[in-house]
Amino acid sequence: MLAVGVTEGIPPRPATRHGASAVLVAALVGATLSGRARADEAADTATARTLGVAGVALAEAGNCNQAIEKLARAEALHHAPSTAERLGECEIEVGKIVAGTERLQRVIREPLGPNAPPPFVAAVARARTVLDRAMPRIAMLRVDVKAPVDAHVAIAIDGEPLPDAVVRDERPTDPGRHEVRATAPGCVPASASVLLADGETKTLSLQLSPIASAGPASSQAPYLDRDSAASGSHSHAPAITAFAVGGVGLAVGAIAGAEVMSKSSTLSSSCNAGGVCPASMQAEISSAKTWALISTTSFAIGGAGLVTGIMLLLTQGGAPAPEPKAATVLPVVDATSAGLRGWF
Repeated sequence: MLAVGVTEGIPPRPATRHGASAVLVAALVGATLSGRARADEAADTATARTLGVAGVALAEAGNCNQAIEKLARAEALHHAPSTAERLGECEIEVGKIVAGTERLQRVIREPLGPNAPPPFVAAVARARTVLDRAMPRIAMLRVDVKAPVDAHVAIAIDGEPLPDAVVRDERPTDPGRHEVRATAPGCVPASASVLLADGETKTLSLQLSPIASAGPASSQAPYLDRDSAASGSHSHAPAITAFAVGGVGLAVGAIAGAEVMSKSSTLSSSCNAGGVCPASMQAEISSAKTWALISTTSFAIGGAGLVTGIMLLLTQGGAPAPEPKAATVLPVVDATSAGLRGWF
């Protein structure tokens, strides 16, 4: 008797011809895909074998640069310890010691069965010999970057980004010259070149400085100018300007004074002993008063300029000089005289 379990409320579905056909089609498709996969794998293995043989031949001839290209393609298609060993050996030969030694160590760690092909066993033994000679050649480089607090520093060696996990730690590096570049948001990038000898350990220091914004830079310039002026800069321009003003004032005062003397002489001969002058001389009197005012004012300005220039010369190079007080000049003219009243 055949016992059939039935879920409560759901009657058993009898097998149909369509269901059986679907199962059969699925099985046939799976078998076809599996066969195709095995065929593709076989083709890849055959291609890898051809590339590997050509690569080993190039390596034996001493042409590792071309051998690397063929051996790397062979490894990408199908891994074999013999191919990987020659690839690592050639990488070491062209100076890629870190990559080559890592590849050889993977060959050594790869477990081989008791019936492993002799070329695989020979490759492991050869890898050990090459490693013993190559490992002492690996250099160590430490990049020390000084940057603002909380700056996210990124380091690249020969254009290859350095993982954050190894920043500030010694990193196995191929001997030779390397370009190191450090960057951080908001900072000026820094770069340097470093030359490493076989087995050398070296530390390279870089400095990242914040990028100065336009605002603070423009506001600092006047501050620096004020400092240099307050500390007594070596420029004598203010004193020279003051002496020039003083000289011009004295010259104008002398010219105006000479004109006053000339007009006074004319008036003295035309007026009586009591100082009474004829009405026709009123224009000459008015002109004489104007020239007297010009002469007095010019002499005052000239004197103030000379005093200011002397004070500037005496205070330059020492402590900051007190701000000179502005000269105050007021002309005074009345019916009988012209003059100047001022404070300096």
